Amino acid sequence: MPCPASLFRAVCLSLWTVRARAQQPSSSETLVPQPQVSEIRCKLFLLAVLAMAVCPAPTRAQQESSEVKATGCFLRLKDEANVPALESGLLQSLDVELGDTVKSGQLLATMEHREALLAVQLAEIDHDIAARRDKESVAVEIAQSAVDEAAQSLKQAKIDLQISNRIASFDTAIQQAEVAYKLAREEYDRALKSKNEFSTSVSAMQMARHQSALDKSRLDIEQAKNDQSVQALRSTAKSATVDQQQVAAKRLNLELQQASSDRGIGTLTAQRTKTSLAVAKERLDRRRIHSPLSGIVAERLKNEGEWVEAGEPVLRVIRMDRLLVEGYVNADLIEITSRGRAVRVEGTARGRTVSVEGRIIYVSPEIDSVNQEVQVKAEIENPDLVLRPGQPVKMVVLPGGEVAGR
Repeated sequence: MPCPASLFRAVCLSLWTVRARAQQPSSSETLVPQPQVSEIRCKLFLLAVLAMAVCPAPTRAQQESSEVKATGCFLRLKDEANVPALESGLLQSLDVELGDTVKSGQLLATMEHREALLAVQLAEIDHDIAARRDKESVAVEIAQSAVDEAAQSLKQAKIDLQISNRIASFDTAIQQAEVAYKLAREEYDRALKSKNEFSTSVSAMQMARHQSALDKSRLDIEQAKNDQSVQALRSTAKSATVDQQQVAAKRLNLELQQASSDRGIGTLTAQRTKTSLAVAKERLDRRRIHSPLSGIVAERLKNEGEWVEAGEPVLRVIRMDRLLVEGYVNADLIEITSRGRAVRVEGTARGRTVSVEGRIIYVSPEIDSVNQEVQVKAEIENPDLVLRPGQPVKMVVLPGGEVAGR
């Protein structure tokens, strides 16, 4: 059954023909009477209204249940790239020729890169130095050892201070000296009393000995007191030593912190030089032009020895193993939601017909106001490279509600 839009256009064309013939008949035609013309117009109008009522627009299920032929179909490139230089400089070498097949990531051309190469070598040396310093640094270990030694010295000094304070706090020697003095005094007093009572009872030599013992006891008391004072001074010195050891331990702890900080800075320096090395390598790599896709070199836009600005294309690479088919389909026979529907494409290559299948990837949302058609694009595989862009082909949208590749 013809579509309602086509039937309506046919009726409108008939109305226009009847009107034209009624107004300007040719020499071989007879003028149609005006009442008859009006009757024909009325019948044709009723026929158009009836066609629109009887032949409604096809539903999506009806559209997808039958094949749809596309018109004006041509093959187009799906993927192509004008491969640019990433850095400005002299084009040193082109590593491919026109028509060469290349892989994605393959080296296509090289810019002059001596300065960039030297920058990489310098960055490698800087990184090796920084990494070795960071790895072989023992400043933290040395500082930690000094801190541990100071802690032991401080501990020993505190023990010595406690001993000195304990000794200084004991007055036993003074007490013993005082007791000895007391005994010597009592003996001296008894001897003196006895001599006063009986002059011959105690000789002068014995009195001298008693006096000497008394004097010695008195000196022993003074010596004991002096020793206690000296021990107190020694305790004060021990206390000062403890304070000094504490200050030294604090200083060594600060040195340990500084060494740890220096090690952290050394690690960061090594990381920074590593990043600088990566940047230098990236700049060197940017002077090598690689293919962004697999395909064929279709055009050389620059020659060896020419100066190339950054972003300026050097080569053109096209992909041939996957192509686009562009065609047109009546708007009543396809929906925007038909993306993914299967298509069959036929073309002629080397004197034989090649048939491949693909899928719709695009249905234009706009309808051509002249022919009521929409543009359709489909994707097909071309592994043998027998089909070529620009070639006219036939395309049929296959029936089926399911869409592939959604």
